Formats: sequence, C-alpha cells, structure tokens
Amino acid sequence: MARLHRHLFLLAAATFAVLTTHAEARTLDEIIADGTVRIGVHPNLPPLSYQDASGEWQGYDADLGRMIAEKMGATPEFVATEFNARVPGLVSDLIDFSMAALTRNSERMKVIDFTFPVYTENLAVLTTDKVGAVTSWQDLNKSGLTMVGCRGCYPVQWMEENMPNVEILVVESGSDMVRTIAQGRADGMVANLEWHKQFTDNHPEVKWVIIEDVIRTAYCALGVKKGNESLRSYLNAAIYELQTSGTTSALWQKHWGAPPLVEVVPNPYW
Repeated sequence: MARLHRHLFLLAAATFAVLTTHAEARTLDEIIADGTVRIGVHPNLPPLSYQDASGEWQGYDADLGRMIAEKMGATPEFVATEFNARVPGLVSDLIDFSMAALTRNSERMKVIDFTFPVYTENLAVLTTDKVGAVTSWQDLNKSGLTMVGCRGCYPVQWMEENMPNVEILVVESGSDMVRTIAQGRADGMVANLEWHKQFTDNHPEVKWVIIEDVIRTAYCALGVKKGNESLRSYLNAAIYELQTSGTTSALWQKHWGAPPLVEVVPNPYW
C-alpha cells in the first residue's frame, strides 16, 4: 500500500510539474518563421469542430482557424483538445492558441490571456411544438411538465433553483437529454444550446423549438499563453477584420443553418 501511495504521489507530482513548467510561448514572429500555427480544437463537437471519416477537420472552428492561419501566412496544425485540456495545453505550450468553446471568465484570466470574443454560448430552453405556445422559460415552470438535465451539469442546479414546479429528470449526456425529449419522456431542457445541434439533427421527425428568451450569455474567445501579447494582438486584429467583413456571421450560418442566438458585436477597443 505504501508503494502504491508513493506511486500515486509521484504521478501527481509529475503531472503538476508538466502543467507548471515554464514553457516559453512562441511569439507571432516565431510562428510565422516556423510556418505552422498549432490550434487547439475539440475533437468531437459538431458543428463546431470534428474529424470526418477521412480524418480531415471540419466545422466552424476548423474553418475559422484556417482563415486566421492564412492571414498569418502559416499552415494550421489542428491539435485535438478536450475541454479539460484547453488551459493546460496553453500553459505547457502544446498549442499556440485554443478555440473549442473557451469561455472567458475571471478565473481563467488568472492563468491565460484571451482575445476578443468570437462567438457566444447561450443558456436557453429547447423544447418541442407539443408544449404549446411559450415565449419564456418561465412559461414552462409549472406542474405536470418534466425538464431533463445532464448529471453534474450546471443547468440542473439552475432548474432546481429557478423552476421549482417542474419535475427534473437527470440523464448522463447531451445526446441522452435530446433523446429523452424526442421519446416524449421529457418536455424540454435548459442548456447551452449551441452544442446540441448534432443531437437534434438525429431526430428530424421532432419539431424542435428554441425559446428565444435567453437566460444567460457567455462569450467564447481564443485563449493564448499568459503574456503572449504579440500573438494576442495579432489575433484580435484578425478577428475584428473577419467580424466586420461579415465573414464570421456567414460562417456561423453555414454550420448552424441559423444566426447566433446572440451575435458578437465587433469592438476594436476590447
């Protein structure tokens, strides 16, 4: 048992060392000189990012990453980056910048730096035409209705605090949530709806309804290693150009088939 504890201790220490080792981030000039920019993208979150049957990267983040790389004069190297690896990947210099629905918040800003927002993620209600005419999440806060949530996910807590009159059914994943509604075992769900399109597309027979009364909006940006100002400034300029030209809006429409629930307003002074 002592040997096991020592092994676990050494493993934890090694992991901590990897995450805290001072790895110098590549500057903009170094990236351009190398000719390759390493971009962290989620491996399976369509239509944001995913790999197709031939292994090619597809989705909004992949297209936007290619556009930014082209402006740099560099070749994009996409690095599969799960949600919990986005910040460590920057800290340990495994990637130059992270995409993958990276929400800007004060805790992460202690560790990494962010660019301008590139898109939003919105906590809202997904339901079907079977619930009748509703214009707000509050219209669903009544007995006789069941809302479904993902185990361990914040929206379950939010529903418990704000929708006390409904029954809450907890399942294991986003696909389970959508399937539960499609099967008629729940009437709706509260979630960041941008990341559930792949699941609703699996049930074309259901008339899905998104209630446009957005509960909360968060802003997703590109993350860079703390202090890498040359890269951050360049990315800000590139993002602003793509936003003001209408390119990012058109790209979103291409992949989601609808405009964003909340559009990012380009701002040159972020």
